[in-house]
Amino acid sequence: MQIGTVKLQNEPAVIVALDGNRLRENLEKARRLRIDLVEARLDLLEEITPEKIKSFLDAIANFGFYAVSTLRPTWEGGKFIKSEEERLELLKEVIKHPATGAVDIELKSSILPEIIPLVRAEGKKLIVSYHDFEKTPPNSEIEEIAKRCKEAGADIVKVAFMGKKEEDASRVCCVLSRFNHPKIFMVMGESGSFTRVVGFSFGSLLTYTFFGKPVAPGQIEAERLIKLLSSVYPSYRKKREKFLPNSFLNLI
Repeated sequence: MQIGTVKLQNEPAVIVALDGNRLRENLEKARRLRIDLVEARLDLLEEITPEKIKSFLDAIANFGFYAVSTLRPTWEGGKFIKSEEERLELLKEVIKHPATGAVDIELKSSILPEIIPLVRAEGKKLIVSYHDFEKTPPNSEIEEIAKRCKEAGADIVKVAFMGKKEEDASRVCCVLSRFNHPKIFMVMGESGSFTRVVGFSFGSLLTYTFFGKPVAPGQIEAERLIKLLSSVYPSYRKKREKFLPNSFLNLI
C-alpha cells in the first residue's frame, strides 16, 4: 500500500495531525523528525474556505509531504458544522490538490458514494473510517464494522474505538490481525495508548501523533512516539539513526 510516494507496511509509519496554527514551524519539525505523512485536519482551520484550504495544502506540498486530507464533521468528532453537500463541494477541490495522497471519509457519511469516483479519477487512496468515542464493541461487531468499511470501497479501512479497560486494546489487536485488508486501527484513551506503538505488529499501517495538543484521546506526542517506536522496532530505529542522534533516540 502506498500514499503518495510513502510506502506502508514494511515498517512503522507516523502521520502527524496539523491544522493552520504555527504551520511552517510544525512542518519544519515534522521534516526534522522524519515523520512520514501529514493528516491535513481541514475541519480545524480557523476559516474553512476554498482559499484557506488551498493555502494550507500548498504549504504541506512545499515542504515535500503528502497529506491524508480530512474534513471531519462534528457528528464524528470533528469541527465541520456545515452540510454534507457543502462538504462535498470543498472535498472536490481537496481531492484534486497535488498534496492530497489520500482522503479520509467516514463510513456513516451520506456523500461516501459520491466521493469514491472522484478519488479513483485522481488516482488517490480512499480511507473509510469509523470512530466510536464511547466504547470498544464486541469482537463480532468489530469484525462487522471493518467488513462494512471494506465493502464500502475502502483502499484502507480505519477504525478507532474507545478503550474502557486494558483487554479492549488486546481484543482489537487480535481481531483485526485476522482482517485481511489494508487497515489502520487504534484504541483511544489511556488504556489503549500502547496500540499506537504495537499496532504495526498486528498489521496496522499508520500511527497518528501530534505537536502541542492531541486531537484524539490517547495519542502519544510526536517526539516520545518516535523514541518508543525506535526502541521497539530495530528497522525503524536504523533508518532514524541517520538523521537523529542516539542521545535523542535513547531518551524516553
